[in-house]
Amino acid sequence: MSESRRGEPPERHFRSDRTLLVRGRWYVTTRERMDVGPFETKKEADTAAEELELALDGIDDPVIALALIKEFNRRRTALKKLQE
Repeated sequence: MSESRRGEPPERHFRSDRTLLVRGRWYVTTRERMDVGPFETKKEADTAAEELELALDGIDDPVIALALIKEFNRRRTALKKLQE
C-alpha cells in the first residue's frame, strides 16, 4: 500500500471499499471520490480497481490523479465501444 498523498490524512483502503453495486451495475470508487464504471461484473470492477491502483501508485498530486482517472475512464469507454 502506498503512502498518503500530500494533504490527505492517512487511511487504509481495502478492495471491498473500492467496488460497489448500484442498481445491478458495478462501480469503482477512488479516493478522489470519483466513480468509474459501470461494469457488468464484480470481477471486471475489481480488475479496474487493481489497474487504477497501479496507475496511481506514486502520484501525490490530486490534480494529476484526477486527470489520470478521467483518461482511464475515457479509454475504457472507447475500447468498450470498439468491441460492440
